[in-house]
Amino acid sequence: MKNGKNTNTNRKIFSKWDLILLIFLIAGFGLWIGFRQFAPAAAKAVVLLDGKLYEVIPLNKNAYYKVYRGDTYLMTLETKPGSIRATYSTNWIFPETETNQVSVATGWISKEGETIISIPNKIVVYTEGTKEKTTYDAMTFQN
Repeated sequence: MKNGKNTNTNRKIFSKWDLILLIFLIAGFGLWIGFRQFAPAAAKAVVLLDGKLYEVIPLNKNAYYKVYRGDTYLMTLETKPGSIRATYSTNWIFPETETNQVSVATGWISKEGETIISIPNKIVVYTEGTKEKTTYDAMTFQN
């Protein structure tokens, strides 16, 4: 010691074990962030009937759902992991135009905000909680 000061300049700030612990902490944090970023979303489809919530359907399995207004059958929805589509829709207002099923022509929807709409039946189906967002704000169909 010179003048009351420590002149030992070989003193280490971190030991070998401190550095190993720091590397493990950084790697663990990176893995946690990575798993959160790329984990599948808890996707769901929201079904509205007459503007009111009818059902929330999880999009995690292959299944069929039917939509009724009272005892009147209106629509069949099919799900597969991450997607939903209308497979059949009645037209109770104009039964003679039942073949013009725009909601069925929409096909599979899987991105957040995509919709299936049946105007005669007043049914709206839209997706929520998906990782992928739509890149458009409107779609039209022409028969």
